[in-house]
Amino acid sequence: MLLTLRRFAYDLLHILFTAFKKLTNPMIQRKCMLLGCILSLSSALMAQDPHFSQYFTSPMSVNPALTGKSVEDWRGSINMRSQWWGESVKPYYTVTAALEKRLGSRESKGNYWGIGGMVISDQSNGGILKNNYFSLTAAYHITLDKAGRHALAAGLTGTYANRILDPTRFKFQSQLGSMGFQRDIPANDPIAIAKNNYFDVSAGLSYQYATETYGLHAGAALFHVAKPKEGVYENTTYQVPRKTTLQAGGWFKAGVNNSIHISALGEMQGGNSIYTIGGVYKLSVGDELLRSVNLGAWERFGDAFYPYFGLEGQRWLGGFTYDFVQSGVKNYASVQSLELSFVWKMGKAGTGSNASSAGFLY
Repeated sequence: MLLTLRRFAYDLLHILFTAFKKLTNPMIQRKCMLLGCILSLSSALMAQDPHFSQYFTSPMSVNPALTGKSVEDWRGSINMRSQWWGESVKPYYTVTAALEKRLGSRESKGNYWGIGGMVISDQSNGGILKNNYFSLTAAYHITLDKAGRHALAAGLTGTYANRILDPTRFKFQSQLGSMGFQRDIPANDPIAIAKNNYFDVSAGLSYQYATETYGLHAGAALFHVAKPKEGVYENTTYQVPRKTTLQAGGWFKAGVNNSIHISALGEMQGGNSIYTIGGVYKLSVGDELLRSVNLGAWERFGDAFYPYFGLEGQRWLGGFTYDFVQSGVKNYASVQSLELSFVWKMGKAGTGSNASSAGFLY
């Protein structure tokens, strides 16, 4: 969830419901009710960062220490998420693109560096509020035994953030007339900080144990270490609360080439928590082009249940999830959330097993 500004949400919510009482068009009433519901939920989830259903294909947004994990040379990834769209309203739309590089021999079981860059663009309400994050990450991976089964990683991320709020696209009670909202009438809103830029730091640790038939992993990360300031009014700025993520999971072979993967993620920020758990069954196809069909499901408690469908090749992975919304927003309108992801490996080809291919955290 994007960084939501409490005063902005409450003020806009009050204005919309005041205008709602004066409107007679059922379609406009329905849109106002939906938007009001979304804003009320947003204020309850104040200061939540963007999150993905397919978090396992966006490792740097989960834990900086995962940068370069399972990378043989280069790896690129894209995630596109549209949350709660429907009824002509587009509350949240998030896109991320990342590129990772492994520095070190992929054949050896020794230590290596993983470096990466990531861009996240997050917007709400059709672009009224936009947040852009530009991050650079470095992680060092070290083996703890001669066989290379135990491994530890530590990562550090530096982020430049840019937030843009467009008050010219607001609809205020003073602009409501007999012909509907008239934007040529001044709103006279006292917004003082339409744009905000800041630098931030994040850090994480990760541990994994792997054999030829099964593996385990766990990690923790701390985001917004610098606690930068946010806000749209000079007298109501606040520090972005730090976010803690905890992730764990494992995999084991099921048959000759099939495997089962389980993962869990906890995100705690600003008094709010999001917990997700699920798994995927990777059914081997054995074709040169298509390596496996991946079927799974996850539960994000109190928010949504979402099935997962993926196709995986030797050097690429494509995934699709559709959220069945369980939160209170479903009581107001028919909204939908879906997400697409695509990952591809570039550069020198390796000989990694099916369990350590492009699937990352699952």
